[in-house]
Amino acid sequence: GALDGMVPALEDVVPPPVVVRGGRPPRGGASIGIAGSKGVSGRGFQPVVDKPKKLLDQVDAAGVMAGASVSDLAATGTGALKVSSTSRPNSVAGAICNVIRESPGGKPPAVLATGPAALNQAIKAMCIARKYLRNESPPVELVVTPHFESDIREGSNVRFEISRAKAQISVEPSDDDLSAKPRTDAFKLAGAIAGRLRDGAMSVSVTTKGPVPVLVTAKAIALAQDYIAENDLQLTFTVQFVDLEDTSLRGSPVSTFVHFVILAEPAE
Repeated sequence: GALDGMVPALEDVVPPPVVVRGGRPPRGGASIGIAGSKGVSGRGFQPVVDKPKKLLDQVDAAGVMAGASVSDLAATGTGALKVSSTSRPNSVAGAICNVIRESPGGKPPAVLATGPAALNQAIKAMCIARKYLRNESPPVELVVTPHFESDIREGSNVRFEISRAKAQISVEPSDDDLSAKPRTDAFKLAGAIAGRLRDGAMSVSVTTKGPVPVLVTAKAIALAQDYIAENDLQLTFTVQFVDLEDTSLRGSPVSTFVHFVILAEPAE
């Protein structure tokens, strides 16, 4: 059955921990099964409901506590999900959605990742979770703040603090968007972001794809926050998948990119 054995989607969880299985989360469900999922686009899934919670029988090497569930994490309102390079974005998205649905006040969890591949999976998961939650009634919009826990030039250990936005955010890609490539300098990209915001832009968009460019973009957003701190502005971002022509490839085929929308609000 869909809940037999463990899918290693969230093999690491920091206290209070949780083990989650993949698929689109049913409302109020603490465990998720998956049928017919393909890729990370969020299409082609069916939620499996009326299944018992799948709990670990013992503490494993990753430090996951016995008997932990999404409900345990949601009840505290202070937990975090740790994502690895092998985590399934659909599963992580399901965990994010269900924590929001079950936690007091609908508080989202934080998401932890280390390394370009894990960070890329975390960003994909947030794209998927945001898509689901925007279709809720009433809709829920998410914004994210990145915090790097070591030297930002060399490090890649990040904590994404997710929060609920006050209103829906609808910004589509344009020819004026910034972009990030594997060799893009995060400090220069941060300067471009900060410059546009200082000039009065309501938002700045960065379109990219791939683990290293996504990491560069996350670093640039964190750096841009430092650059505009004297302007009493607080940066957050939101993400979505977009299909665009990939001009770096012969024939410019359509490819799926990650579209970051960076927002600045008066610091509280």
